[in-house]
Amino acid sequence: MSAQGIETEWNMQHDLLLRLKDETAACHTRLENALDLMRNDWSREEYVALLERFFGYVAVWEDAVGARLPAHLQAFFDARRKAAWLADDLAVLTGDQHRAAAVPLAKESATLPALDTTARVFGSMYVMEGSTLGGRFIAPHVAGLFGLTHGRGNAYFDGYGPRTGSMWKAFRETAAATVSAGQYDDAVAAAVETFDGLHAWLAGARVAPGALA
Repeated sequence: MSAQGIETEWNMQHDLLLRLKDETAACHTRLENALDLMRNDWSREEYVALLERFFGYVAVWEDAVGARLPAHLQAFFDARRKAAWLADDLAVLTGDQHRAAAVPLAKESATLPALDTTARVFGSMYVMEGSTLGGRFIAPHVAGLFGLTHGRGNAYFDGYGPRTGSMWKAFRETAAATVSAGQYDDAVAAAVETFDGLHAWLAGARVAPGALA
C-alpha cells in the first residue's frame, strides 16, 4: 500500500473512532458517574446485584448481535462474547452454579438500540468493547474489596486480561474496515442509544438487590 493509501486508511479509522469517542463522551460520563465502580463502600450483595444486572443486558445484547452480523464476522464477534464470564462470576460469588439462569433479562425492544444495519451493530459494539479498557482498573479494585482470586468473581471486568490492548486494536481496525464514511451517523447513533439503554438498565444496580426486578 502506498504512503497515501496508508494515510487515507488511518484517517478513515481515526474519523470513525474519534467521532464515536467524542459524540458519546457525555453518555459515557453519565453512566460512569451513575455506577461509580471504583468506590470503596460496596457490599458484596451490591456487587452481585450489579453483575446480575450486567448479565441481564449482556446476554440479550449478545444474542441480538449474533443474530444480525453477517457470517464472515461471526468468529470475530464470538471471540468477544462475555455473558459466560458473568455467569461464572455469579456462580463463584453465590455458590449457585445456576444463578445466571434465574436473572431477569432486559427486553430487547425496550432496552437495546436498533441493530438493523452492520454499522449500527459496530456502533453498539464500540460501547461494549470499550468497557474492557476500564475493566483493567475495576477488576483489581473489586478483587481487593471482596478477596477474590484473579479471574474468579471478577472475570467479566478482567475481560481479555493481557490481550485487552490487542483485542481493542483489532476491533478498531475491523470497525474501520467495515463501516463506510456514509454510515458513521448510524454507528454513532447506535453507540449513544447503547449508552442510554445501559444507563436505564444498570442504574438500578445501586439499589437494594430485591428492588432490581
